[in-house]
Amino acid sequence: MPTDRTVRGLAIAQTMGAVAAGVYFSSSVLFFSRASGLAPLEIGLGLTVAGLVGLLVPLPIGILADRWNARNIAAWLTVGAGVSDWIFLLVSGGTAFVITACCFAACLRGAMTARMAMIATLIDASQRTQTSAYLRALGNCGLSAGAMIGGLALYFDSLTGYRLAFALGGAIFLVAAAAYRLLPPVVPGPATVRKGSPLTVLGDRPYMSLTLLNTVILLYIPLLNMALPLWIALHTNAPLWIASVLYGLNTVSVMLMQVRLARRVTNACEARRSIFFATLLLSAACFFFAAMAVPSAVWLTVVFALLAAMLHVLGEMMHMAGAWDLSFRLAPPGQEGEYQGFFNTSSAAAEMFGPILLTALLVGWGLPGWLLLAIVFSATGFIIIVLFGKQTYLARDLSG
Repeated sequence: MPTDRTVRGLAIAQTMGAVAAGVYFSSSVLFFSRASGLAPLEIGLGLTVAGLVGLLVPLPIGILADRWNARNIAAWLTVGAGVSDWIFLLVSGGTAFVITACCFAACLRGAMTARMAMIATLIDASQRTQTSAYLRALGNCGLSAGAMIGGLALYFDSLTGYRLAFALGGAIFLVAAAAYRLLPPVVPGPATVRKGSPLTVLGDRPYMSLTLLNTVILLYIPLLNMALPLWIALHTNAPLWIASVLYGLNTVSVMLMQVRLARRVTNACEARRSIFFATLLLSAACFFFAAMAVPSAVWLTVVFALLAAMLHVLGEMMHMAGAWDLSFRLAPPGQEGEYQGFFNTSSAAAEMFGPILLTALLVGWGLPGWLLLAIVFSATGFIIIVLFGKQTYLARDLSG
């Protein structure tokens, strides 16, 4: 546990919020189908619209976090997520479901943005990357715990079980909100508020480029969650349960190793290298995932899958460490919330558009699709190490 009281408070809030989110994500689809009586098309439409809202929310929330109290914004948005969880218990029609799903997505993404703004303003610059890594490891732990709670609801498969899971998830969100309220307030002074006009980030070409390139690299999220299970089922002779094993391996590895890997990133040069080597690892993972489709013994296919998963998670952790460092360094003082809010749209975009893109590329196209994705990962890492090594391209000095 960290000795810093602020980091401990953020850790409690992050973990509790992740537990509640894990309950929601693991049991929501069946809950909406069986308890709310919604048709699959209505559920898909509602979650798609909510995903779009989650893509649009981080930037305005980040701007608000720069000008108001980021701690209170995070707390109230977390309360909103909990209340949305409870409102789901009363939803029985498509329109009400879409509205509630959008409110839930907005609160969840907004609270994440406000939390990143707090890290940027409350934590010393030398500790921001490590703090982010620590919180991510705890977040994975919380998601796993929440998924187990949601799994109990799935096991009993009863309306009462689903309703209890959502009621408990809403209550846990309120605990997370209370933890935020115990943190020091983040209230910018008048001088900070006048530092820059809203939407300055949209005119910052280096930061725009970093966010776009980061979105491309973050395709590894839907790769593991969505495309890989379909690839295993339709193109390989591996047992279907191996997809769950690979996901569990990813989660446990992040919990155990993310903080250690992040400690190595202490300056911009190391951040660029970390991202570049991460993309090389992700490219290598693509080759091993593709090799699973080559006719061979089942045990060899499983070995390919495990090797690919290890390369994938190592690349993921190295990428996150480098991306956090650069995203914090490139944000001007007084506008950390706005810049972090815009940077967080990269994960929302990857999660929203990635599934359909990767399904078409990998599942539909097969081996050439894996080869193309491997090239894209490596090329993106090369662009980052070149662009962000040129001082003429940057408004701030990243030579340190």
